[in-house]
Amino acid sequence: MRLLLTTIQNDCIHTKLSMKYLYSVVEEAPCQTDVVEYKTTDHVGYIFREILRGEYNIVYFHCNMMNVDKVAEVAEMVKKAVPTSIMVMGGTEVSFGTREFMEQHPEIDYVFRGEPESVLYQFLRTIFTYEFDFENIAGLAYRQDDRIQVNPMAAPVDFETLPFPYENMELEPSDTAYYESFRGCPDRCGYSQYYPGKIRSLPLNRICTELRYFLVKNVQRVVFVDKWFNYSRDRAYRIWEYLISNDNGITTFEFDVNGDLLDEETVRLLGTAREGQFRFNVDVESTNAEALAAAGRKANIYQLMYNVSRLQEYGTVDITTVIRAGLPCETPALFARSFNKIFDLKASRMELKVLRLKKGTELRRNAQQYGYAYQSRAPYEVIANDFMPATELIRIENIGKLLNLFVNSGGFEESIQKILLDGRMKPYAFLEGLEAYISKNQMEKLMYKEENLYRILYAYATELYDTMNETLKLPVLQEILHSDMEQNLSYEKVKIFDRKGWDINA
Repeated sequence: MRLLLTTIQNDCIHTKLSMKYLYSVVEEAPCQTDVVEYKTTDHVGYIFREILRGEYNIVYFHCNMMNVDKVAEVAEMVKKAVPTSIMVMGGTEVSFGTREFMEQHPEIDYVFRGEPESVLYQFLRTIFTYEFDFENIAGLAYRQDDRIQVNPMAAPVDFETLPFPYENMELEPSDTAYYESFRGCPDRCGYSQYYPGKIRSLPLNRICTELRYFLVKNVQRVVFVDKWFNYSRDRAYRIWEYLISNDNGITTFEFDVNGDLLDEETVRLLGTAREGQFRFNVDVESTNAEALAAAGRKANIYQLMYNVSRLQEYGTVDITTVIRAGLPCETPALFARSFNKIFDLKASRMELKVLRLKKGTELRRNAQQYGYAYQSRAPYEVIANDFMPATELIRIENIGKLLNLFVNSGGFEESIQKILLDGRMKPYAFLEGLEAYISKNQMEKLMYKEENLYRILYAYATELYDTMNETLKLPVLQEILHSDMEQNLSYEKVKIFDRKGWDINA
């Protein structure tokens, strides 16, 4: 018997690690098992041909909301080509709304719901022993007599029994390793997916031993997939303390951190880290208490912002803050106010995301309460709600793109500060005005060239300064823009720019 464990990779960090855990469960099974992770750019036809060439009896696809449609298309093709093959799916996207998914995709024979390791083990055992005892496998959905049977979720996996997923893997210094130190979800807000069960952490000595493996291998980057890594202050403190004490001067560790659970002692510890050793993703989401409460976020937003500010003072941790558009009770004006406050934290990077109403979440179940309209297919982004019309969300998405191009890129730092100062503008008003200017003048098609961004910003500033009767300040701004450009573009690109000039329409 031949088994394939496969997925199509994307930005979902959990999927990158899940395949390794699944293989660790079945590597001793009496069958030939292959693990293949296809690239996002791989065409459906190519994946189909590769799977067919392997002559697999069972194909397990691990999916998430970003790859589920492509995965389902491949599964359908394989099932049509080899009707006797067994098509199995697992992952968060099919763990919720499982019956509806199987009704829509008759090519899928089985679905693993929840944490898939124990379900896979029980599933293979009942097949190898010819018992076919599917009704007693918790977490399994299957077809029987033209009906779909969906068993209850399995009990949480005893996380300590799972082996270190990199135990038999060679790691190169250039690799990115993904690591999970606990199972369970401390972030149970209205738009989070989570499986039933309490938090189960690995013992601290095991965590430190496994992290030392990455340090010895001089791995470039280790990404913790844990949501709210610091749900326990003491646990997080001791792990960070270990990493600081054993720093190899190379490896960067990335964490998803709850900002309001940091304390002064932890902040001081992090202040002793090597610059660039840690990267934190901090989901601020909003500074509007009513929106946070409606979304089920219980963060102390003032404590969170204070802690981020204190970390910024030390300057050792690379921080990304996240704001989310489309939360209940947040109007465009309130969103702009949240944006400005989060922007003023001056984190290394600020990300703007639009709320997604994923399967199995409380906000999706209560969508009518807030008048939500959202995409019926993945990624289920909000289109509008009673507080935010669709036109505003489109504008906000465009502003998010400009945030990446003009702010997160770091190529316009002095120039933007000059415009904000001269125009006495708030950051959101600046980006909102820039978005309107680009849209009005149909400049979107010019933005693919990096040097054009400097021309666009100067053209926008020219119109803005003219409105404010401050055109005498334009030559100074032009000098600052050119200085920013010299620091961020190659010498050859700057020479070409100078030859062509500032006119965006030339």
